[in-house]
Amino acid sequence: MTTRFMTVSRISNWKSTLDVTIPKPLADAIANYEALRYVETGHEPVITTAKLKAAGVAAEVERVAAELSVNAHLDEAKRRVAFSIEGDILREAAAAVPSVLAQLTERFDAEAARYVDAAKKLPEVLTSVVVVETRDAEVLTALGEATEAAGFLEKVDSWLVSLGELPGYSSNYEPVLRVTAPSDYASMCDLQEAHRTRNNADTLLLSVGPVYFAAARNGVEFKMMTPDESTALLRELEDSRPLSNSERFLGVRR
Repeated sequence: MTTRFMTVSRISNWKSTLDVTIPKPLADAIANYEALRYVETGHEPVITTAKLKAAGVAAEVERVAAELSVNAHLDEAKRRVAFSIEGDILREAAAAVPSVLAQLTERFDAEAARYVDAAKKLPEVLTSVVVVETRDAEVLTALGEATEAAGFLEKVDSWLVSLGELPGYSSNYEPVLRVTAPSDYASMCDLQEAHRTRNNADTLLLSVGPVYFAAARNGVEFKMMTPDESTALLRELEDSRPLSNSERFLGVRR
């Protein structure tokens, strides 16, 4: 499957995955694409040679060739129509992003607040052993709340990543600056460290999202950001990075 096809498939699932209403132009383009799937472009020619006579062989070849030619033209026509509709979907999806973001905002803010509240009730070092040893019902309840909220945050996170596949959107996304917005360089570095070491994290920490957990525990704001907004914040945070001792010694200026 091509990257373009996969992108269109993901866009087609926006409504069900994110539980949002997509604008009519995008819905219409997706409906066209779905209808195209059921357009038949021909079948293999049926060749029966049991009763074929020598005198009719040439005619049979011509019949099969004609049928193959029609099928080839139908296949190419379907491919070209599909490519055109895919372009419609990509353009309309890009135009629909502000609408989707607006629809997601209220739930995102609620789930982020729910997540932060739950994360603060969990042990600072979150492992299966530590949670079992607490024998605290409130901790188990908080773990369930954080896990559920993280599931929604991850859906939004993945959707924001996919914006880089749309026309007009940058694909350069700092992984920790999609749904979290640290206010200083040190906080961003903490989130980056949580992201780098996530593969070695305990399964419980993975279930609530290492980056989200680090953000919640350190008072980092949860916020949905487009690639451009993320890039702007990254530039701002990097510009605020304190100079190292060697840089200060060398008189480095920003």
